Amino acid sequence: MEALSVAAAGQAIAGSLTPAFLLAGVMTALRVLSERRNRLVDRVHAAHAARESGPNIALLRRRASMALGAMLGCIMAALLVCALVAATFLALIYDWALGPVLAGLMLGTMAVLGAGLLCFLAEAALARTDLPPPNPTGPPA
Repeated sequence: MEALSVAAAGQAIAGSLTPAFLLAGVMTALRVLSERRNRLVDRVHAAHAARESGPNIALLRRRASMALGAMLGCIMAALLVCALVAATFLALIYDWALGPVLAGLMLGTMAVLGAGLLCFLAEAALARTDLPPPNPTGPPA
């Protein structure tokens, strides 16, 4: 095995870090989902402290569970992107033919990210049911 030139190493690094932009987006989504879930958990704790019961707490718990599912999808997608970056780098450095592996990692990333986003969509749809009913007399004067 011959020594890797600086230019080839730089090209390998640049090629393997392209999916890092996807990682940045996934991490931003994860931050938003984490904040949203934390607010839901705080609302559940406040409802318990106020000795509320019934459908309100059940709805909040369900929304928190869906937000957690969305977070898990994002976390799994981030891990797969990390594996994709590492595999791409190794394939470029050692001239390995890992095309099917890289394609599988990318498809897996998109699948779990899509599943997480579907959980987020379901949670957002439930959030609409958590809104107070509209005021029939109009806005206060």
